[in-house]
Amino acid sequence: MKSGLTIGEVAKELRLNPKTIRYYEEIGLLPEPRRSESGYRLYSEGELGRLRLARKAKLLGLSLADIKEIVEYAIDGRCSVLEERLLSLVETKLIEVDQKMADLIAFKDDLRRYQKELARRLGNGSQREKKQQTSAVCQCIG
Repeated sequence: MKSGLTIGEVAKELRLNPKTIRYYEEIGLLPEPRRSESGYRLYSEGELGRLRLARKAKLLGLSLADIKEIVEYAIDGRCSVLEERLLSLVETKLIEVDQKMADLIAFKDDLRRYQKELARRLGNGSQREKKQQTSAVCQCIG
């Protein structure tokens, strides 16, 4: 009888791709698991806990380096350090999200201005035809 879950069982339970789990082993986020007599990887509850934490951290948008760091704090039982680090990482992510949102709003405004300009040009169809006759290159993007 086996003691532990296979990679397929872990992947199904945690909704992870088995390749992701192998990659986490490769980069040291997850230790190399025990093997069954037939060579299958067998994962313990502790390893499942690491993967759960890594999955949650990934949902927060943290990098793999950051995830590896906080998983180590959790494994070592340094909960207060983990919480302080997570707070810092989440605050940084919020600043990044605010910047991305501002950039997207500016981009949306640019698209709206361009849309209005194109609509205005299309409304002046006769002027557009004259411009095309005098110019060898379409100026609709310029």
